[in-house]
Amino acid sequence: MGLESVGDLALNIILTKLGPKETVQVLCVSKKFKDLASEESLWSLFCRQDLDLSAPLDHHGNHLPSFKATYKLWREAFRMYPWPLVKRVKSCWDRLTSWLTANFPEVKATLGKGASEGEIQKLERILKVKLPLPTRLLYRFHNGQHFSDKNLSSGMAGCPLGLIGGYCFYNHSVNVYLLSLHEVISKTQEIVRHLNLPDTSEYIVVAASSSYIGKFFFLNCSDGQLYVGTENFPTDAEMMPCVPQALISPVHDFNSDQQQDAMLLWLEEHGRRLHNGMIKLLSKGNIKSISQFPEESPLCSTAVTSGVKVRASAVFVPEVADLEDISRKYVFAYSIRMSLLPEGCIINGMHFSSCQLHLRHWVISANDTVVSNVNAEAVIGKFPLLFPGEKEFVYESCTPLPTSTGSVEGSFTFVPGRLADPKGIPFEVEVGRFPLQLPDYIF
Repeated sequence: MGLESVGDLALNIILTKLGPKETVQVLCVSKKFKDLASEESLWSLFCRQDLDLSAPLDHHGNHLPSFKATYKLWREAFRMYPWPLVKRVKSCWDRLTSWLTANFPEVKATLGKGASEGEIQKLERILKVKLPLPTRLLYRFHNGQHFSDKNLSSGMAGCPLGLIGGYCFYNHSVNVYLLSLHEVISKTQEIVRHLNLPDTSEYIVVAASSSYIGKFFFLNCSDGQLYVGTENFPTDAEMMPCVPQALISPVHDFNSDQQQDAMLLWLEEHGRRLHNGMIKLLSKGNIKSISQFPEESPLCSTAVTSGVKVRASAVFVPEVADLEDISRKYVFAYSIRMSLLPEGCIINGMHFSSCQLHLRHWVISANDTVVSNVNAEAVIGKFPLLFPGEKEFVYESCTPLPTSTGSVEGSFTFVPGRLADPKGIPFEVEVGRFPLQLPDYIF
């Protein structure tokens, strides 16, 4: 019995098992096979399986007439790249943009349209580099971020709409965004001139803080590692790697589907942290931004004492770290969030409708050695007054550390009622230990 006598349903099932490449070959067998292999339901399945597409869209988000045309266009647009890598990069961007759509559409609106091969080749020609394949593909989907005048006049020092986000403490504010190819060229040339580097340097600037703080991320186009500048970068180009070197694999082999440079790994990790809630949006007044302070255990501690809840976590701050100075080789910013539970303050069975912070006690350790034991009034000069169910009072500070790991723990002393009108005796509130540690991925 020949295949021509097999029922259409059975043949359709066979084609779905063959896959897109073999299905195209079947088109030439006969008119019956051509009709079956051209059915929209079949190419809809291929687009969903390969590209996670539920609608016929090109890589710029434009609608196309059919799923078959969609699949063909995608393969043609990225024919010079390993197909598994194309799918992986698309998945990375899909993960980021889906989170932005649901939580921070203002940032999604800043993502640029994908760059053309011509634009990428222009950058390579001007800067005399060869972009790693994963980074080339990342730019093919989105050409960095583009801010309008409205974005830049948000009232903050810089724009709060960086895809990577950041942190602030005292007057130090960081919010990292992805550079467009045009900015990669101009920023790289500017830094090469400033540091008097050879114009054949393999490093290009791919991300930076939009604030006045000089935080820059550099991609080494030769080995695929991503680096961030330290406090000494302006004087001696000191940098730190942002991704474990062992994870990076060959980045210039067009015949391999195993490439992964630090830029792709970095963005994939960022997407995971957003989706699992490790990092979230921070709102200050009417301004939102992505905060790099961890929100989940084990990187964030939570303790509740007498109705007062305290959450605490830290983030490594590479741009003020000094690898040549043992006393401040590593610097960590930490965020403390305190609130009063809806039932209010409860001490020895008595309920109070408010309480106010008076004293703080910090124990800061490097590895297991105490390097600072602080007893003082207030936090950053403030004595927060807490009421039941109100928004958290948040403050940030920082501490240097001679080692790459350590911890902070301590307590606050609160007074029921107000300091000016106490309703009971002072009580101590625990701040659970939270880690200070150099992370595998630096953002």
